[in-house]
Amino acid sequence: MMSISRCLAGGLVLTLATALYSVPVSAKPAAHVTLTPERMSELRQINSHVNSTIVEVSDMDQYGREDVWTLPTSGRGDCEDFALLKRKLLLQRGWPTSALSISVGTTSSGEPHAVLVVTTASGEYVLDNLTSSILPPAQTGHTFLSRQTGRGWVSASGARTSEPTVDLPVARSLPVAQAGFRRPRG
Repeated sequence: MMSISRCLAGGLVLTLATALYSVPVSAKPAAHVTLTPERMSELRQINSHVNSTIVEVSDMDQYGREDVWTLPTSGRGDCEDFALLKRKLLLQRGWPTSALSISVGTTSSGEPHAVLVVTTASGEYVLDNLTSSILPPAQTGHTFLSRQTGRGWVSASGARTSEPTVDLPVARSLPVAQAGFRRPRG
């Protein structure tokens, strides 16, 4: 089984060249939290705080290897480390575990990326280290390929694994006009 970064690197050119549109990953957390103004404020505060206090650095630069998933206790980390810290801080504020999951995929520019997805009764929202905005997944410009569940990971096709994987065959090609190309976020 290949790690997310190796799988994404191999499928990156294919994804961009054929304008793939990923079917949403169907692993939905069980609990639906009522999204009050106070809870939305918590999401914004946590997202902003983590984004402004953690310095983005690759695992290769920090640890000399890829795919190190850990809390950014050094004040430095990459996207999955940002997501893990946001999840931890929301759990400390009483958010249920079942409403918080990490999704991995690619950014609109094709870079491998991980974010925290919060499921509420009003829908899902993404806490992303690339923006201070709290957005529904469809508005992020990201393609989501695998999602954390209580028992591991589920890919867009529904395959369950112990680690995030890319399952490109579930993506379907759309005409370029329908693919919704967006300007890279950088």
